This record gives sequence, structure tokens and C-alpha cells, in this order.
Amino acid sequence: MIRTNLQLLHIIESLSEKTEAITLRNYGVGQRIIQQGQEGKSVYIIKSGIAKCFITEDNDKDYILEFLGEGELLGEIEAIRKEVAICSIEPVTPVSLYTMSNIEFMQLLKTRQDFNATVISLMATRISNSSIKSARQQLYTLSQILPQLLSALNAQQITFTKQDLSEYLGISVRSLNRLLKTT
Repeated sequence: MIRTNLQLLHIIESLSEKTEAITLRNYGVGQRIIQQGQEGKSVYIIKSGIAKCFITEDNDKDYILEFLGEGELLGEIEAIRKEVAICSIEPVTPVSLYTMSNIEFMQLLKTRQDFNATVISLMATRISNSSIKSARQQLYTLSQILPQLLSALNAQQITFTKQDLSEYLGISVRSLNRLLKTT
């Protein structure tokens, strides 16, 4: 449910001690880290906290792709492709982030084999997880998915708003409330 990558976190912690090009920033709940459609100049790695990655559709409805935790990478696709942000990133808990410029990120990809391999692995895992989530949402009813989701949240001792849960499931809060009454 909440993606983490402790291997990347350890690498970036070690690198941050050796260079001033990697700094630490803090964001509060609701502060946008990355804005969909805007140019990104930085790449971030979550040191602590949880953020949501979401797409805002033309009808102004948000769809949460995933929740990101410690060691997760933000803004890498935009840095690699040199394009505007394809999604928004916003904290759901206070977050502390390692920050570096896109140029520094690309340099690390070229010069640090361990960093490069970890980033490639992280991106492959994301593709795999997105495929699995998409398949589940196609193959199972929401009444089957919701108990599994609530169980995963409970196991991780995490509470999300009904708004966030409904956006993660791609349904309205009203539909979520109806489902919660039946489970």
C-alpha cells in the first residue's frame, strides 16, 4: 500500500554527507511538492513521512496512483524525460525530503552504478505494482478490494481520510461510504 525503498534511502543519506548538492527540506500536510503540468527542477527522495502521488483529470477529480514513503523517489520521470510533471505529489503526513537538482540527479545516474541500479529497480517495481493494481481493479469488485485495503492500512497502523481512500479507489466519497456500511 505504501511504497518504500530503504536501499535508495541509505544511498542518498550517504551521498548527502559528502556533497552540498543534496539538501534536506520539510513539507507540511497539503503543501505541494510537485504540481501536475509544471516544470520540475528538482528530484526528491523521501527521508520520512508519507506523500500521495495523484493525477487530476479534466473533470477536476483526483485519482491517487500510490502512497509513497521512506526512500521513494519523486520527480525522476520528469528529470529523465525533460518534460512537465505528469502528476502532483502532496504530503498526507509531514515529510522530510532529500532534494537535488535534475542536473545532479542525472549526474548520479551516470556516475554511480549503485544509485543507477537502485533507481532502475524502483521504476521497474512501480510499473509492476501499477499493473497489479490495475488488474485487481478490473478483476475484483470494490466490495472485495476494500476489506483487503482496510486490512493493509490497519496492519501498517495508518489512517487515511475517506477522501484519500475514495481517490485511491477511483470512486466518490459517497460510494465509499456505501461500501463501508456493507463491510
